[in-house]
Amino acid sequence: MDIKLSLGGIQDILSANMDVRDFLHDDGSGNDAISTMAYVPKFKSSGWPQSAHNGLELGGFWADAYKCCQPDATSISRGSTTPDSPGGVAACSRPGVVPWTDISWINARIAASNRVICGRNCHLITPYERMSILSWVMKSGNWGNLRGNNNNGKDARDSESWENYGVVDPVQVTYRILNGTGPSSWWSGGIVGAGIADLVGNIYEWEDCRIESGAIQPKAYLDGAVTAADTTIAYDDNGGGDGANIHQLTPGVYTITDAVNGDEDVTVKRVIITGRFSGILVLSAGCATDHGDNCLIQLKTAVTLVSGADAGRYKAIGKLLEDATGKYMALPDGSDTTTHTSTYLDDWYSYNNSDSRVLRRCGSWYDGTRARSGLVVHTGDTPSLTYSAIGFRAALNLGDR
Repeated sequence: MDIKLSLGGIQDILSANMDVRDFLHDDGSGNDAISTMAYVPKFKSSGWPQSAHNGLELGGFWADAYKCCQPDATSISRGSTTPDSPGGVAACSRPGVVPWTDISWINARIAASNRVICGRNCHLITPYERMSILSWVMKSGNWGNLRGNNNNGKDARDSESWENYGVVDPVQVTYRILNGTGPSSWWSGGIVGAGIADLVGNIYEWEDCRIESGAIQPKAYLDGAVTAADTTIAYDDNGGGDGANIHQLTPGVYTITDAVNGDEDVTVKRVIITGRFSGILVLSAGCATDHGDNCLIQLKTAVTLVSGADAGRYKAIGKLLEDATGKYMALPDGSDTTTHTSTYLDDWYSYNNSDSRVLRRCGSWYDGTRARSGLVVHTGDTPSLTYSAIGFRAALNLGDR
């Protein structure tokens, strides 16, 4: 292993594989720490039953091979950091240790982005990155074979035999298991150590997606003025502190609201995340006009996840959204709740309390067939909620266009 390779240098030798590597970084206190991450190569999706999800340009980033843990986590201890007070502590990704749970969505974003690799901040995994990972599983032919701890230490589809269980987590002895322990079917590559572990079950993962009054409509602010013909736009949270009402953007059609120069719709084909609440949007064509610093940029059409009669209960994910933006986010189409057994689509929990909620995915040790493929969606949690069955996973953009 050569941890001195630049990110670009590593990318050059990774062509079509989800390679797994260790990265050296600061633990937030000046000490060395190591995180294991898997490279999701750039690829075009295929194999999905809905044509809108095939042929998408996805990937091109690193994702944690394991759910996040504290730097000093062990097989018997979560570590010395107060779970929901990360401060400057950097979340790590390591096997055989207790995962970092009981941390809110707000602080999971902080802990994830405290990890700096080769000068770039990591970030809480996004819906686009989730879609990329699951599409890689689909493309690789492992869809339907991917399993995890969704049934009290084992997968609901497996027998009660010792080889089908992970190693019990002594911090949560009721069926939670240590990171990356369990059979080979719990890995995206279908081989122990190949790809990403525990995409299904064990603990839910916070995802960088905020839901306002039952709708997802990502927004941010221009980080600097834009000149006509520019094909990239930098964005941030406009000094919003903890990123209130802001989350990382995804590919799709966005509207720049500009009272001086006029509004403009732009198509975002790629997002490069550069910080906790910042990134760069790569456009499919140059801007038509100038725009001033701090103008709002917001998804043109909100993705509505809940409806009155269906709110507050689990229901089957029959289809995924197929519109220009939704197809990049692996989110359910509320109009179709038919169970598609052959494609192993999971369930989702819709909720609308006319306030702020956030997204969690993957499922937990008690979810059973509700969580079979990593698609499970829960939209009912407030950003400040903490729970023993919710943790997080980080990702890292390479910075290429």
